[in-house]
Amino acid sequence: MLCVLAGALLAPPPPRPFSEERHLLDRRLETLRRILPDGPQASGDILHLRDLAEAASLSRVEVTARPHVESGRRGEVTLDLRALGSYGEVERFFGRVALSPRPVDVESLTLTATTESIIQLEAVLRFPFRPRDAPLPAPPEFARGRFAGVPRPTLDAFLRDQSLALAKSEAIAALRRTRRNPRLFLAELAATVRDRPVVLGYASLGEEFVVRGLAVGEGPVRALERRFERGFFRVAEFLMARQGACYRFETRGTSPVVGPEAELPVSADDPFEQEESPCRIDRDTARTVIVRGPTPTAKNPGRGPLTLRLRDVDLADVFQVLSLLTAAGFVVDGDATGRVSLELTRVTLEEALGAIARGAGIEIARQAPLRRVSRSRLEPRAGPSAGGVPASFALKRTEVRELLAVMADLDPALAALGPPGPLGRLSVWAKDAPLLELRAAVLEAAGLTERMEDDHRILERPTGAGEAPAPVARVAPERRLALRPEDLAVAEFEPAGVASNDTGWVAFAYSPTGRLFAYRPGDRLADGVVRTIESTDVMLDTEDGPARTGIPPLP
Repeated sequence: MLCVLAGALLAPPPPRPFSEERHLLDRRLETLRRILPDGPQASGDILHLRDLAEAASLSRVEVTARPHVESGRRGEVTLDLRALGSYGEVERFFGRVALSPRPVDVESLTLTATTESIIQLEAVLRFPFRPRDAPLPAPPEFARGRFAGVPRPTLDAFLRDQSLALAKSEAIAALRRTRRNPRLFLAELAATVRDRPVVLGYASLGEEFVVRGLAVGEGPVRALERRFERGFFRVAEFLMARQGACYRFETRGTSPVVGPEAELPVSADDPFEQEESPCRIDRDTARTVIVRGPTPTAKNPGRGPLTLRLRDVDLADVFQVLSLLTAAGFVVDGDATGRVSLELTRVTLEEALGAIARGAGIEIARQAPLRRVSRSRLEPRAGPSAGGVPASFALKRTEVRELLAVMADLDPALAALGPPGPLGRLSVWAKDAPLLELRAAVLEAAGLTERMEDDHRILERPTGAGEAPAPVARVAPERRLALRPEDLAVAEFEPAGVASNDTGWVAFAYSPTGRLFAYRPGDRLADGVVRTIESTDVMLDTEDGPARTGIPPLP
């Protein structure tokens, strides 16, 4: 009994009737025809590509077809695509292309940044087809005897279709192994520039890749070069040249491809997002004013904790130094410009402010803890607005609109409607200052008054009669080309001075973009460490050994 059962299980299944085999083959051929059509179908391929682009939210999609090409058993329809979109939308588009039932080969793509922070995408994509007169492999002879009683013409057509299905299956398998898709290139490109002061302007991928962009600081550029070389890319060349406060770079090489189902991260930000005036150096250009204090003597050594030895520092940045050393807060008007060199030894904050005001020709309000600095005459203002959460700001010449919008983010009750257009620029240096008092000082410095109307805060200019108020909201995205103190290279470290408040010396140096950085012993640079800071010099530990940079004397 067991032998009979085993024999029944091992016996081959009875052959299917010819009609069923024909039906299954027709279904298979229809599936293969959708994947690899017989003959060129440019209009259908154009519609398919448009659907993929629109599903990825690309805009202004233009698709044109080149004359199709046939060679032996293979044919191709080449489509040129032009579209606009964000980096994420471009990634989604090529993800959909990779998962398309048609084995699309991406021959090349070019990404170019536009002034609208939208990418111009250009790509060349190849859609394969099987030429109608392509030769077929010989039909399998063994199949002829399987279907007794089937007319010869019907059987020959069946065998020919079997050969066609076999040929298409083999061609599709080969196409899927060799088709190209830039998903890995896009993912690796975004990962390479992530969290770096880098903005891309151009990227192309074909037989080789080319990437161009801007970066701030020699240290970040060198780190970017190492990241390109140590990732998926095979870099053949990396070039860089100075452009204002930036470095313009270009790299080229080769990039691998991945399969359509590979799990790749999608970039969270857009490495092509452009900035307005990205390489501008934010430094004052006026003649340097020299401010000297009395020289300490044994009889009069000075009665304050502050010593300031600053050289060619922007006037607004002087108050950054004072805020850092004393925790005092300052709101500096946009007209307070110029450069200052200070030599003040063992002075109080009030003595330092008096010397700076006299030497630079400015007025400094005496109300603590927030002092307003201006070249205009300052009228005594009313008592400060009480309350508000503690807020800290370290901003140089920032847009007043952006500043007020940030304050509204900290306290939504401060959201306001205000005049359209620019509201001026201010520098604000404050640590844990009451937000309401700080906001009142900003409004005063910007020449804005505030009133309540139907539970809405309305900001007005004295000369803005008839202006339609608009929400005071942030309009500028967060800057990508922003250097951090630890990104500054040793070659770029040029001390702008040192200062002390009796708890240790602090060194100051400007970034290529004009931001003043503060350093204490032990702080890192891109390729070095601050070892010691004295009243006369700064010692750095570099890759080539110790390096000492002195503070030049005043003329």
